Parts: sequence; C-alpha cells; structure tokens
Amino acid sequence: MRKPESGSLAMETPAIYRISVLGRVDASWAPRLEGMNITESGQTRAKAETILVGRVADQAALAGVLSTLYELHLPVLSLECLEAM
Repeated sequence: MRKPESGSLAMETPAIYRISVLGRVDASWAPRLEGMNITESGQTRAKAETILVGRVADQAALAGVLSTLYELHLPVLSLECLEAM
C-alpha cells in the first residue's frame, strides 16, 4: 500500500491504519475496534505485541479505537496511516 499524499487525508475521510500495541488483544474485541484485523506479532520486552490493521471511517472513529486501547491499558507502540481513501 502507498503512503497517503500530503493533503489527501482529512478529518472526515476514511483511511486504513496499522496500530501496534504492547500486550494481547483478544479477537472478540474486533467489533469495538472498528472491525480491525487483530494479529499477534510476537514478543517484545517479554510481553506480546499485537498489530491491528483496518479501515477506519474518520478521525473520530480512530479516536474511539485509541480510547478503547487506553481503556484496555494497552500502550500504543506505533500508529501508521497506510492509505487515505
């Protein structure tokens, strides 16, 4: 996938994101995380690292995903916009 071009991402536009968190996210949380695909990528500092990838409707929905991860006490390691739509 290509990186979004400068100016192609707006607050109200959908985009595909990859979020890496420290810890495990059970697949049952996918609906609360905008249906993102959840995969465990291995161990980091003796703790599991989980990667979430998926389309998010807009920046408000992205904020909701991040809020859910915060409520789960999962530190965000990285957040990357893979493609603006």
